[in-house]
Amino acid sequence: MTTKLKNRCTVTLRHGDKTIGTFRPDQKVFYSLQKELEPYRTLYEKAQTIKNKYRIILKQEDVKMGTYKVKQKHFFEIKQKIDKYRSLPEPKKKVRCVETGEIFESAREASKWVEFVREIDYCRHDYIKLVCKGKHKTCFGYHWEFV
Repeated sequence: MTTKLKNRCTVTLRHGDKTIGTFRPDQKVFYSLQKELEPYRTLYEKAQTIKNKYRIILKQEDVKMGTYKVKQKHFFEIKQKIDKYRSLPEPKKKVRCVETGEIFESAREASKWVEFVREIDYCRHDYIKLVCKGKHKTCFGYHWEFV
């Protein structure tokens, strides 16, 4: 097996008990990430008890290198850096606006539609997903649901 196919560096992003994504960056990116996160390292026992916190788990050769508890801003910065290394793409779910009955291929498309209709600069698709999951009632005056 060639070394190119044998990339065993894994980065797992977690929020509480939910896994946001699993990424397989190359070793150079992995080691720079590990160096950047070293001040945030937590002990394994403490990492198991942390709930509703943003955690980054680094593994190499299927051996856990460390768990890092970071703030939300730093978490999403790192996610953006390694997003192109995602091992499995996020599945897109169709979204329907209850008021208009219009169906969109994804929450991102729906957010672009809201930006156009409401004439606003930015609409986060995460808010539309939260409404679909029942965590909020509306997003920019519309009710949303997964199809």
